[in-house]
Amino acid sequence: MTEPLGIRELADRTGVSAHTLRYYEAAGLMIPVPRDRRRRRAYTEEHVRWVAFLLRLRDGGMRIARVREYAALTRTRSQAGQRRRLAILRAHRDELCERIARLTDHLEVLERKVAGGCAPDLVPKRSRR
Repeated sequence: MTEPLGIRELADRTGVSAHTLRYYEAAGLMIPVPRDRRRRRAYTEEHVRWVAFLLRLRDGGMRIARVREYAALTRTRSQAGQRRRLAILRAHRDELCERIARLTDHLEVLERKVAGGCAPDLVPKRSRR
């Protein structure tokens, strides 16, 4: 077994400040964090992987409440909890795919605009009725 990591070591390994790691724990976003004999946090490689995953979820736009729900479900080992976690990840994936499609459309418009030398925007004429 490897030596446990202190909060500063986890911060260095993940690029997340110690303050933020404490916040994640207090907000229910972390997987359980054991304490050593001196009551200091004793992180493991699993925590390194969890924080990396947590950052991906947040960078991908997952709301804190949803991350909290997902984290809480990791504490249960039930089949229902596992199915709910999978449903959360699938919904997040679908939201990301939709956002990527919208961003791709936006990028195409900008590319045409740049390629056209920033020509005047064409506003469709409204039909008179």
